[in-house]
Amino acid sequence: MSSNGLFIAIIVGIISTEIFVRLSGNEKLIIKMPDGVPPAVAKAFASLLPAMITISAFALVAAIFAAFGVDDIVGSFYTVVQEPFMGLANSYPSALLLAFITPFLWFFGLHGANMVDPLMQTINAPAIEANVNAIAAGHSAPFIVNKPFFDSFVNLGGTGATLGLLLAIYLVGRKNKPYMVVTNLSIAPGVFNINEPTMFGLPIVLNPIMFIPFILTPMVLVSVAYFATSTGLVPAATVMPPWVTPPIIGGVLATKSIAGGVLAAVNLVLSILIYLPFVKVATIQERRKEALDA
Repeated sequence: MSSNGLFIAIIVGIISTEIFVRLSGNEKLIIKMPDGVPPAVAKAFASLLPAMITISAFALVAAIFAAFGVDDIVGSFYTVVQEPFMGLANSYPSALLLAFITPFLWFFGLHGANMVDPLMQTINAPAIEANVNAIAAGHSAPFIVNKPFFDSFVNLGGTGATLGLLLAIYLVGRKNKPYMVVTNLSIAPGVFNINEPTMFGLPIVLNPIMFIPFILTPMVLVSVAYFATSTGLVPAATVMPPWVTPPIIGGVLATKSIAGGVLAAVNLVLSILIYLPFVKVATIQERRKEALDA
């Protein structure tokens, strides 16, 4: 079926499960066995009619499509629905929106990455496969926006590009003792894009000083990465490295080119520059607080 059928597989899985569960609760459809029958066998027979009806319903749908000349439901659905949707999700405004939503949710304590991930996974595998097939055919990759694009060029150190924040603290925030304690503990996981210690330890969540850079940084990075990819300076991502792959290395692996690593390095520097003034403000406030407490 290939990854093109991922979207319709999710839909069929949800609908078939709902139908089966509802039919299983209907007493009239349960085949009751004598008391001497083992429970495992009795349960199997109890589910027999609901399972047969559910399977038959989807077989009927396939037969109806075939009667109208649609033999490949997955391919037709991909062409009519999923491909236009992927094209819409591949636009710069969509990339900018995704770069905004995830850190915005995180700022209020909601795991933005997990909430957006189902959408990313739906378009991710087909987009990567389409890129690979296009390049193999000698064409340019049609889909810029996918999960490795965000993992390798935007979420450097995790949502909000917080590796840049940690490095900015090392540069100008050494006099902020609470920040330094958290940074020393967070830098190792941060290199592998794990930033929960930073989110809740610094914290970033509900921290008004960090709201602007935490939202702004991914939007700037996604803009730079989208421009670099759309103009051909960097190849489109055709490989999906594990999300814990360190920045720069992930860029090289995702694009199979040194240019991907250079773009990731440029974006990392940009993230540091954006966070620098806000780290300075936080440090000044912390020193004033320490002076008042002394």
